Amino acid sequence: MNVLFVQFANSMFPRFEVSDGYWDDFYSTYSDFGYNRMVDAFEIPKWIAEVCYFLPKDCKRKICWVHHSTDEAVNEIRNGNYDFVLFSVMTCTKSFTNDIISRCPSQLFLIGGYDSWIKEAEINYINVMCADDMCSTARKMGLEYRFGTDYSLFDGWTVLPRLTLSYGCMNNCKFCIIPHVMSSVPEDVIMQQVESFKPLKFKLIYIDDKTFGQADNYMILKRLKQEILKYNTEFRGFVVQTTTGMLASKSKIFKDIGVVVAEIGVETFNNEILAAYRKPSSEKMVIKSISAAVENGIKVIPNIIVGFPEETDDTYARTERFLTENADSLFGVNFAMYTDYSSPDCVGEVDFAASDKIELHRKYWKRLNSLASQKILKKTIA
Repeated sequence: MNVLFVQFANSMFPRFEVSDGYWDDFYSTYSDFGYNRMVDAFEIPKWIAEVCYFLPKDCKRKICWVHHSTDEAVNEIRNGNYDFVLFSVMTCTKSFTNDIISRCPSQLFLIGGYDSWIKEAEINYINVMCADDMCSTARKMGLEYRFGTDYSLFDGWTVLPRLTLSYGCMNNCKFCIIPHVMSSVPEDVIMQQVESFKPLKFKLIYIDDKTFGQADNYMILKRLKQEILKYNTEFRGFVVQTTTGMLASKSKIFKDIGVVVAEIGVETFNNEILAAYRKPSSEKMVIKSISAAVENGIKVIPNIIVGFPEETDDTYARTERFLTENADSLFGVNFAMYTDYSSPDCVGEVDFAASDKIELHRKYWKRLNSLASQKILKKTIA
């Protein structure tokens, strides 16, 4: 079997200059701490590592990084002899993927991802199969599915690897498409993932659970840290994403088991908007969680969503003040654009959907990114 993974590099995506400036500052500030990125990507495409794990040992495998043009992938496919070409499709990559598929009619493609276009592609192209999950991917390749990770294609990468302890989330946020059913990963599979990180050069591990602390196995981190230190003495600890309520109540426990950075779902510092999107948080709980984390020595990164239709100059100003007033307690900020996956004109991760508020959203995207760089990172850049 001969398999090609197609992955689009950072250079393929036009981004706001201020966003690139913020991330340049972030990674230069925290490179010694363990935050690193590669030229091609900020993180390892974990889906490739998961597929590689259930491929036969004698299977030939290769990644085609598309840096400048879809021609790069088309030429690779036409000159190769691949049984399967795989994509993980995002909203911002579906046009690239469609172009490549349309120009390679004799190649069999297997695609997955969140965007509804995937189902359309399977209907429109006789050479396309779509998969809902990794088990389906294996089945359509005629293989037995096994959950695990194989990072041999990423030997020497210095970015944060992702470790999965559980799937799902018990919250019911309106903007989220994660299934609201929890399932824990068996311990032997967790240990396999930890062993698979050995070819990588890392100081931090990102826990891929959508709300860390909900699954019943999160305490295993304390033991995992000791196992990792046996083969990686530079390992510092874990980065998690969780809710403000969870961080407020469990900061001491998280610190004791090896959590060093917590990303919290602030989204917007406006109670009315949080309630409208069924977010299990509030302005008061946000402040409480930051205070608890700082008290226990955990660094905090708020996740902020820009682009909610309900936002106004006044609501954005409240979020801006929140970031300014708490700058000394924050490690950085993760910004995301609001994406309505049910909308046919969804543009996803690179810009805001057309609306009468698009200029407002773009204005505050620039302002908040600039603020984060100047007020939150400047204290450590110097």
